[in-house]
Amino acid sequence: MSGPIEQNSMSGGNPAVPEDPPEITAQEEQEALAAMQDPDEEEENDEDDDDDEDDDEEEEDFMAEIPPAMRALVDHLKELNTKRDSYMEEYLKERAALEQKYHALCVPLFEQRRDTINGENSKNEIENHAVDSENNVSPSPADDEIEVGQEDADDVKGIPEFWTLAMSNIETIEDLITERDTECVNFLKDISCQDFPNGLGFTLSFLFKPNPYFTNSVLTKRYDVPNLLLLDDEPILKNVTGCEIDWKEPEMCLTHRVVCKKQRNKKGQIRQVKKKEKTESFFHFFSPPKLPEIADIDEEEADAIEEAFDHDYDVAQQFRAHIVPKAVLWFTGEAMNDALGEIFEGEDTLLSSQMSGTVAVNGTSTDAEGNPFPPPATETGEPECKQS
Repeated sequence: MSGPIEQNSMSGGNPAVPEDPPEITAQEEQEALAAMQDPDEEEENDEDDDDDEDDDEEEEDFMAEIPPAMRALVDHLKELNTKRDSYMEEYLKERAALEQKYHALCVPLFEQRRDTINGENSKNEIENHAVDSENNVSPSPADDEIEVGQEDADDVKGIPEFWTLAMSNIETIEDLITERDTECVNFLKDISCQDFPNGLGFTLSFLFKPNPYFTNSVLTKRYDVPNLLLLDDEPILKNVTGCEIDWKEPEMCLTHRVVCKKQRNKKGQIRQVKKKEKTESFFHFFSPPKLPEIADIDEEEADAIEEAFDHDYDVAQQFRAHIVPKAVLWFTGEAMNDALGEIFEGEDTLLSSQMSGTVAVNGTSTDAEGNPFPPPATETGEPECKQS
């Protein structure tokens, strides 16, 4: 033992009762927690605190220059703004819940779509749908011509290359898919999008059939976007997380290729060195751009990184807002035709306005001088004279 026992129950004395530990004040507890804090995190928090203090000082300096009577009005406006912010918080919560409600209603439809594309519907479901289609669609003279090659068509399971064709009808996505990618993309089984329950981001999931390229059954891309539900605001990307693709063989890797290069050492001997080179591929989408330390990059590099993130998010939104909800219309090309129709319609409206010498301003036609009520034109350009 480290020391003698002052009292012992065996010797007739009372057992030693330990004294109550001294009470720890709230200030001492905070100091102890601060001492245990990670140095990097502590430094980061200090920087944030400094920024907040600077903002408060600037606000105080500005408010000090305002007359007292006006200062009270500004304080009142701040109170109104705070109430408005609280309303917006409630709105975002309710909207996020509403998005989740209707997404849950659509999930069974998306599952049926997946089964149909991959030929996993039961035979009864397909036969019942075929009967309904025959009852609702009037016969066409061209129906007799479909008999050619019908036996071969019956052997086809599902709709091959469905997602490849749908994706190829959106230029932003099509530009990413190379010829080498196409065969692998053909193994796509389903594409889905799940918004976060709080509405602050979403995850894209790409489900693949077993294939000779990689072992992953699902490839994911996650986007943290705090203002996702505020449609009028520019998206603020807080974080983007991809996934690692487990390529089965180096030769099957679509994002890089192994090349052999000759290298001469100091003794003049030549040897073969294998190096991995980056190649163009759609599958780079799952490796998002990395944001370096701000202090380590110049303005030109910062612009390039910003452009890379903008393009990456644009591709993600094409999947989230177009491909996932309306896949069949992009497969058939109807959605592309509708989009082109809207563009041409806008151009025709602008062209007709220019040819008539008028320009639409807020829905009102004006002449070249900006007058919304131009005088009536005559053939001679002079007022018409009438005799009584």
